[in-house]
Amino acid sequence: MNELISNIGDEGVKVIGEALKTNTTLTKLGLSGNNIGDEGGKAIGEALKINTTLTNLNLGCSKIGDKGGKAISEALKINTTLTNLGLWRNDIRDEGGEAICEALKDNTTLTNLNLSGNRMGYKRQKIIEKVDYKRKNLRIEF
Repeated sequence: MNELISNIGDEGVKVIGEALKTNTTLTKLGLSGNNIGDEGGKAIGEALKINTTLTNLNLGCSKIGDKGGKAISEALKINTTLTNLGLWRNDIRDEGGEAICEALKDNTTLTNLNLSGNRMGYKRQKIIEKVDYKRKNLRIEF
């Protein structure tokens, strides 16, 4: 997957989010290192609620934080196509980690989730404990 690294910020990713809502061909998107922040995370979350083609999304090192993480977690509850999600080094803390954990209870398509380098503290173990153990095909990286 080629990464689009250009520090596009939250305004740039809002445009990408709108495009993803009507996308019918793109299956992989790499946006790591783009400082999209909470607002960008929310834009991506809204797009993932609608998009039905994206299977791989890398948002690593994009300063998404708890609010952006929560928005993406809401999308994971209903998205049925995304299988790989990179959220590494995004300053996601306990609040965002808990929201992602809850989303994993509903999501049955995600097979790889990279949360390494975030600041979830003790919630790391809680995420693993709360995930339905019937989901043997889900791999979470811390």
